[in-house]
Amino acid sequence: MNYCTPLFAIDGSERDHPAFVDVESGVTITFKGLRRRVQALASYLTRRGVSTKSTVAIHLYNSIDAIVVHMAAQYIGAVSCFIDALAQPKSLGYYIRETGARMLVTHLPEHQIPAEILGSTIVMRNQDLAKIEATQETLSEGGGPRIHSWDRDEVCYVYYTSGTTSAPKGVMLTQGNHENFFKITDRYWQPVSAQSRHICFVPFSHGFGSIFLVPLTLRTRATLLILRAFHPQRVVDAIETYGVTHIYGVPSHYQQLLRLEGNHPTLRKLQMAFCAASKLEQDTTERWQTIVGIPLNEGYGLIETCCGIVWRVGDVCRGTGHVGVCPAPSLIEIGILDGENRLLPAGETGEIAVRGPSVMKGYLNKAEETDRVFVDGWFKTGDKGYLSTDHHLFMTGRIKDIINIAGIKVSPYEVEEVLNGHTGVAQTVAVAAEDALYGETVKAYVQRQPGATVTERELIRYAAQHLISFQVPKTVEFVESFPLNNLGKIDRNRLRAAAKDQRTA
Repeated sequence: MNYCTPLFAIDGSERDHPAFVDVESGVTITFKGLRRRVQALASYLTRRGVSTKSTVAIHLYNSIDAIVVHMAAQYIGAVSCFIDALAQPKSLGYYIRETGARMLVTHLPEHQIPAEILGSTIVMRNQDLAKIEATQETLSEGGGPRIHSWDRDEVCYVYYTSGTTSAPKGVMLTQGNHENFFKITDRYWQPVSAQSRHICFVPFSHGFGSIFLVPLTLRTRATLLILRAFHPQRVVDAIETYGVTHIYGVPSHYQQLLRLEGNHPTLRKLQMAFCAASKLEQDTTERWQTIVGIPLNEGYGLIETCCGIVWRVGDVCRGTGHVGVCPAPSLIEIGILDGENRLLPAGETGEIAVRGPSVMKGYLNKAEETDRVFVDGWFKTGDKGYLSTDHHLFMTGRIKDIINIAGIKVSPYEVEEVLNGHTGVAQTVAVAAEDALYGETVKAYVQRQPGATVTERELIRYAAQHLISFQVPKTVEFVESFPLNNLGKIDRNRLRAAAKDQRTA
């Protein structure tokens, strides 16, 4: 079974049911229409030379188009690679070179697409999709390319994540990873039906929407409402207009929704709310329960573990960081490691580690990075936490230097590399600064070149030309020198503590 294209088992009575709705445009596609579009595009891709094991890079905002491209690639056995739609044109070449993508589908106008891509890769713009599909002959049952039969160990997706090096890392996920993910959710998730109405405003490129919500919609014959990005009033309006029953977000999303006091009655129409990707304070959980009247469920996982592995669904929150009960070890193992990579007993804090069929195949073209995060089959997450005696997982913080902005992971080294490219900058250290709404934001400590007069505003504007918006430092502080630890290295912990002290002062 292909876990991305289960709609092809739909019988005739279900095909006119709405599958996806683009909230901003009002466009709706039924299961029947979705099947037709996917098959037509799959046929076109094969004629253009996209074949099994080719990579299709998807640089699109959340949309029905993005889903169709993804599913058409999966239909013919190609690898789907979602690239953040906010990625700057200058950075696209990196992803194309890394993946060897045969095709790029992008929202960018042609003049913004780097020449190196135009000269080596088939490029389609999202405006081209409708024209392409309109020219395809209507495919009868069994017509066009045959649906690919995936092996469990075949890589079917590549998602990029910030890491401990300057370059983003491509996470290789297999059909077996996705299969085990759904074995976990089938056992621990709240049941849904064809009457359920889900909404997705988290970017498909970050995994949850495309790995979980799209296939969940197809498997259950439900309907998924799609927003290009989160906006609290648009979410509330969609709940009212479309009868949304299930909502998914990060802590800052729920904090913003709760501030819209006049819309609390609409929020009470929801049947289920789920939060992940960033630390959820117990105060937010309790306020949501009191005001909306339903639990604010929570979970834990990473793109390296094919999204969620632990779910707190329908269970009472035991405090900040409580993300749920660990699944049966036959599905996935959760352990806590000390600094010597030894398993710790219940109650002791260490690094959360995961072992089992949900864990990625590795990082694309980065064997050393892959080896660094695995020990005895355990994937070291970089998160701190502990297990209770009754096997509930509590996340208490981060070990790695990653900055977590409302669930979006930002590598400080990517920010530093860009700022260090400015002629007025000698050296940069980027750290997490606490933020009441987003959890963390980027703060940059900068040492100027001798005689340079570059300002904070100039550096922020410079960063915005090279980085995705959430990677751009919110503040820049200039320093004469950096604090050093006893090994003579820059002491990031002291800089992080300084940023925290400034926030709480």
